Amino acid sequence: MYKIANWNLERPKSDTKKTKLAIAKIIEINADVIVLTETSKSIDLSKVYPFEISTKSYDRTPNEQWVTIWSKWEITKQIETFDNYRIVSGIIKSSFGDIIVFGTIIPYHQAGFSGIRYGNFKYKNWEYHEKDLHAQGQNWENLIETEKLPLFVIGDFNQSRFNIKGYGTEKVRQILTDILTKLDLKCVTEIDFSKKYLTEDPIKKKVRNNIDHICISNNLLKNFSKIEVGAWNHFTEKGEFMSDHNGVYIEFEI
Repeated sequence: MYKIANWNLERPKSDTKKTKLAIAKIIEINADVIVLTETSKSIDLSKVYPFEISTKSYDRTPNEQWVTIWSKWEITKQIETFDNYRIVSGIIKSSFGDIIVFGTIIPYHQAGFSGIRYGNFKYKNWEYHEKDLHAQGQNWENLIETEKLPLFVIGDFNQSRFNIKGYGTEKVRQILTDILTKLDLKCVTEIDFSKKYLTEDPIKKKVRNNIDHICISNNLLKNFSKIEVGAWNHFTEKGEFMSDHNGVYIEFEI
């Protein structure tokens, strides 16, 4: 069985209990490739994952990376993206053939409105998100056309895909749906994880709406068998928080 996973770590700090718990959970998940978003140098997985590529770090947060791809398989090439500070992509020599992994964060609803993380452009809610979806989609299309390899798009999409009353709008969800359809990609994580995998947040007393996703080229996905798409909570069984996001994964044979 192979496993590909994805988790937003909420900007982990060095040597905190929260960070140590997150590292222990990543090792427990034991994926062949894991994409971490909102991560940092405090997450050192090099003893388990010999290959990694990361986004460039901003001067204001030199120890943080928006995205890092950790792989047990060789990363043979890092590919330039339209924004190397919050997106990282590479070709990985997996056990079932070469694949492209594209790790990303799609802007949240108020991105570009104020502050320094995305810039102060006075955008309206969801405007930057919508603009970025089109840019990301073009980047994915270019990769498919130039590299001619199956594509995995993985990261914090900042929109719920199963619960249409969750985070996001009908418009931005439809934009992403149209892009995925055009590029023959399947979002395998737009399912109800509350039925089996996710439980109530010990403080908020509700199950988190998943906004972190894994999308896969259908020409590869059709060859998968014994597929399990799953998730894990952002807190331990004892109620100790590891992040503010749950993690997701796909496990399969091919």
